[in-house]
Amino acid sequence: MKGKYFAVDIPVYDSPGDYAMEILENLKYRQFTLKDAGITSRVHNNWRSLGIVPDSEEDGKKLYFDFIQYLWLQIVKDLRRFGLPLETIAAVKDYMFDEDFMAGVELDDDQRASFRKTFEEAAGRPITEEELEEVEENLKKRNTFYPYRFSLVVLNHFQHRSNTHLYVFPDGGVAVWSDAEQNANPEGKPDLDEPHINVPLGHYFAQFLNDETKAQFLPKIPILTREENEVLRAMRSDEVKELTIKFSKRGGKRRADLITKVDRELSDKQKKEIARILGTRDYSTITMKTQNGTQLTFEEAQRTRL
Repeated sequence: MKGKYFAVDIPVYDSPGDYAMEILENLKYRQFTLKDAGITSRVHNNWRSLGIVPDSEEDGKKLYFDFIQYLWLQIVKDLRRFGLPLETIAAVKDYMFDEDFMAGVELDDDQRASFRKTFEEAAGRPITEEELEEVEENLKKRNTFYPYRFSLVVLNHFQHRSNTHLYVFPDGGVAVWSDAEQNANPEGKPDLDEPHINVPLGHYFAQFLNDETKAQFLPKIPILTREENEVLRAMRSDEVKELTIKFSKRGGKRRADLITKVDRELSDKQKKEIARILGTRDYSTITMKTQNGTQLTFEEAQRTRL
């Protein structure tokens, strides 16, 4: 698959579908064990018997999960912490891991025009009517692009780098909403008047980056760009001397820049906040000076969108 490069080292292919598949292949790489997920085999066997966790791959006596499944296990742990009944979690799981959610998709004229525009922006060129029809047909076929609904939700985070929220209701109903949708279609936000639990996916990405025991998994998961990874590496090895993070205006307001000068090492609180900013790409520019005198400056790199 021949690719070009956009911004830093993020591949952009002639077909947006190729780019999506490239990310999904990495996200579906099974490398996490139950120990990595922080779950005992007894708990997992119970959850599996109740239908609240997706199928895993067994190698000998060990189970292996991909990153999407790993995220789901972290969410289930928190839903249980909040006391959500297992039957409700099972209903949420059935919705998020529905394999046929794209079957029979039909786009109206406005949706089709918007769909074409998005794909052309991603491809960097006009697409033909035949190409658009082929993409539409692919979307209607089971597992062509997205194995299940939750894979699309996670993929959108990597492509838009905006926080996505899963709103879980007492009857097991789920509404998915992202900051990117808030900017593009504010009228489409779900009605949140009734009681619900808000599950912000950005929290789990930041949690993953803050856990140094997960550093070995980063090469296979495209959470950060090369420059962002360098900031994370320098932060963990206490090589940072000064770090300046500037923010974009949002809603007509500008946030104060985060300027961190380090005497010895960053505090745990600072590391958590910086990891959160990197994980959600909530910045406009980052400048880092290291203890050995090198300096790195880079801007937010927008990922290609489907």
